[in-house]
Amino acid sequence: MTNSLPFLILVILSLMVLGFLMMTNRDQAGRIIVFWLFISGLAYVFEFLIFILGGSYEYDPAILSNQYNDSVLGSISSQAFSVPISLTVIAVKRLKFGWILLIIALFYFIETWFVSVGIYQHFWWKSIYTSIFLLLGAYLSKKWWMRMADPGLEKLHFITLYFSLSVLTLSISWILSPLLDLYKIPLSLFSDEMRNSITGNSIYSWVCNYLYTLNIFYRPNSTGAFWITLLILMTLDYGLIHFNFLAIRGMGGIFTLPLFHIAMLLLGKKLFDWYGHELKKTAEH
Repeated sequence: MTNSLPFLILVILSLMVLGFLMMTNRDQAGRIIVFWLFISGLAYVFEFLIFILGGSYEYDPAILSNQYNDSVLGSISSQAFSVPISLTVIAVKRLKFGWILLIIALFYFIETWFVSVGIYQHFWWKSIYTSIFLLLGAYLSKKWWMRMADPGLEKLHFITLYFSLSVLTLSISWILSPLLDLYKIPLSLFSDEMRNSITGNSIYSWVCNYLYTLNIFYRPNSTGAFWITLLILMTLDYGLIHFNFLAIRGMGGIFTLPLFHIAMLLLGKKLFDWYGHELKKTAEH
């Protein structure tokens, strides 16, 4: 058995569960997608603190040549798919405590098995910690899902959009920077250069994502606001380059960030249109 197979199976099964959940709740499909991305966004923050900064564990799907990027890819299979999709099912279906414990037990078994076959390694982390955070996540997910039904909770919906969009921002920027090396945020926090690159890129992406969300949430149909936001982002990039906090790689890198910002603003607008439509339907009911 190749290292990558269990990770791929986990992702495929998770997506099948998500697809079934959407098919059986067609009237809430858009809200389900946004909620899944929102939970993934929170999971990315958790992973950044525990995995990237804390050095808690390591994945080994053996897909990418760089060991640290390979570990990040393994992390994505968990934090973007299996964990948030499970929490989405718990929230949407309002599963009782017994079902929640069963799902947590399943994750405990999978994690323990991953460790035993050598495709996942704990440093200071323990499987029981995962179970505790999943239990807390299940409780908070159910509460947040219920409150998402109220169109009047502006701050809640802003936060939801921010974290749902952040998954796309972080994932795409990871491909552009650590994988393709089109730009780099040079830091010197750790001995591993790729770990430094991912740390800097994550912080940069969250800052940019906040500016995307401000524009998309408060001025979604304003062309002027779109171009002003883009100008602010490009000014930020220029300032980072000028003070040696951002390095552009080659001719391709010159166009990478402006195009990335434009793409994320447009992608975020589509996501918000979908989310806004769901809120409008909820308000009408």
